[in-house]
Amino acid sequence: MEIVYNKKRINREIIHLMVPIVLENTLQLVAGIVTTAMVGRLLADDIAAQGISNIVYRVFFALFRGLSIGATVVVATYYGKGEYAKCRRLIEQAYLTAIPVVMLAITIATLFSEQILSIFTDDRALVALASDYTRVLFWAVPFMAIICFNTASLNGHGDTKTPMFIAGILNIVNVIAGYILIFGIGSLGGFGIMGAAYSTIISQFTGASIGLYVLYRKRGIFRRTSHGRPFISFDIPEIKNYFSIGMPAAMEFLFWNFSAIVMSMVLLSYGNNYYAAYQLGLQAEMLTDMPAQGFVVAATTLAAKAIGQMDSNLYKIYFTQLRKMALIISIFATIMVFSLPRQLMMVLTNNPELQRIGASYIFLMGFAQLPQVLSRVYNGFIRSSGGKRVPMYITFTGIWLVRVPLVVLFGWILRLDINFIWMAIVADQILRISVSIIYTKRKNVYNYVDQLALKEGV
Repeated sequence: MEIVYNKKRINREIIHLMVPIVLENTLQLVAGIVTTAMVGRLLADDIAAQGISNIVYRVFFALFRGLSIGATVVVATYYGKGEYAKCRRLIEQAYLTAIPVVMLAITIATLFSEQILSIFTDDRALVALASDYTRVLFWAVPFMAIICFNTASLNGHGDTKTPMFIAGILNIVNVIAGYILIFGIGSLGGFGIMGAAYSTIISQFTGASIGLYVLYRKRGIFRRTSHGRPFISFDIPEIKNYFSIGMPAAMEFLFWNFSAIVMSMVLLSYGNNYYAAYQLGLQAEMLTDMPAQGFVVAATTLAAKAIGQMDSNLYKIYFTQLRKMALIISIFATIMVFSLPRQLMMVLTNNPELQRIGASYIFLMGFAQLPQVLSRVYNGFIRSSGGKRVPMYITFTGIWLVRVPLVVLFGWILRLDINFIWMAIVADQILRISVSIIYTKRKNVYNYVDQLALKEGV
């Protein structure tokens, strides 16, 4: 007998799942904007140095973020089946596999930061400043990895509120520490741009520590379950399980980060001001991207949950309602970006030239809001319904067959106005959502649970 679901109840479930995620990301963004605004009061070279350093940092963030998506899918599936001990085992395997990657990251930053950062620019003073910043910043990588997997565990269990509260504390610490360490207070002098790196380490350590406490405390979800195995023991099948989903997701983010290297090189060829303005514009644009981040986790978690329960009707309702919500959210985001580009930039910097350049970027990104938000929903369902590598292929197509070639053509070869660079980014987003929709229809992703039930004879 088919269960009939109340769509209003489903909408409330989606909203209850998404709102904490959106608030969590908003808190992170606000803290990032405040920190960026503080750095934005420094020199353009300081902003550029932080920008190219963050590209390298985001390579490892992309890796752990992607792996955490894989962990979220697997945990949500186990949770849907009621296999709670496997949820804990999976996350603990994630912690263990992060150790060698973290060691590699710190080693690279310590020994080879100047060589890597020289790829972006031949400005030796900028490279030296960014190298010093990178060597400090990368000590935050271990704590960033732990936060990613803590969040994956909680989200997979359907708890999005706790990561929100942790993010709130983390970002309050980041803002307070950032102000003190960048500008100084009283007789204590500040460290300038280096203060932003120190505050990142302090805040990431705080977030990681609170997350571990929440999971392992007396009434935490890990203390209520036991898999009966030592923590320091590798479970190869479990590692393969979440890697099979997480690595393609990580590659999606890495494709973007590697393309950011090309973007940075092209923009720096226009001058440090253009690159600095782009970095500030990214922060402003992220304000409208916060709801989209909620759709990533909601689509991935809810699809995996419905698949774990083999509930076709629930799966279809989740898909339909998430698409409707994505459409509504993207309309509001588009209006905001079109209406307030200059005002958003004024929050981040008092430099008129940076405001002008960044405002043009933000305005043109208004055309990317709808495809960007919808892509989160489609890719979440594609990934959870067996298309583990498909979002990765779609991302590769958009970025490396459209965005990067057009940026190189417009920026390096033809030396066109900077707005053509921004248009290349929009073209990439439109292509990606188009391919996602075509794949979803051709592979009948909407009826995936029905197909799976038929295949397994359920």
